[in-house]
Amino acid sequence: MSIDELKTLDVTLSMKGTTEAIMGAIGQLNGGPGDGAILDVIRQKLLEVDDAFERPLDSPEVFQKLKGIAQKAGKSDLEAYCQEQVDMIAANDLHFKGYTQMFYGDCVKATELLGKAAKLAPKHPLAAKDLKTARNRLDKAGAELAKAEQQIQKNPDKSEAWLKKASALVTMGKTSEAMQYFDKAIAMDSNNADALGKKGAALEGLGKFKEAVPLFQKALSIKPTSQIAKKGLNLADYFSGDA
Repeated sequence: MSIDELKTLDVTLSMKGTTEAIMGAIGQLNGGPGDGAILDVIRQKLLEVDDAFERPLDSPEVFQKLKGIAQKAGKSDLEAYCQEQVDMIAANDLHFKGYTQMFYGDCVKATELLGKAAKLAPKHPLAAKDLKTARNRLDKAGAELAKAEQQIQKNPDKSEAWLKKASALVTMGKTSEAMQYFDKAIAMDSNNADALGKKGAALEGLGKFKEAVPLFQKALSIKPTSQIAKKGLNLADYFSGDA
């Protein structure tokens, strides 16, 4: 692809096509001062991707190669930009994993992953916000557990109290221990859609996607609007290759 063709490339048509075009342009570079003009065009296209998709081009390889060439060409601003994008891509992955752990309910793992994302890429649009949410939930979990245990002492036949205990334990990273209390809540009320959905999410946190699916399906049969069940099924499908 010529420099003129690259200038007119519409990055919104295809992320894959844009990646291939930029990789092709990078392949034509010599790594010297004469590369300045085409490097400027490549950077412009990368900025257009940022604006169009609100995230960097999803190709660490592009930025790693471009960083080396920019360094040789004396383009320190482009070199710094490439490193920032490499970090942002890695932070996106950490954020996704951390946010998913927060859905599963485990705020210990979520805090660890989201903290890494926020540290790696301080400009990440969601990492710091979601980290704050995970930390807040974790800070409150001890009090939630104590409250649930008090409710259980007063009325051990109340499904919601057992569900609150199970949920608090999951938040604190004690998912395996929490399972028996999810089971108590469901045994007392087999139509408790929230208990079914939260147990399903917790099972996903343990990697037990096949066991989680029937719980989500039952929750939806009881409560068709259950967001935890809908998202849980989507995640089970997404991770089906790892189940």
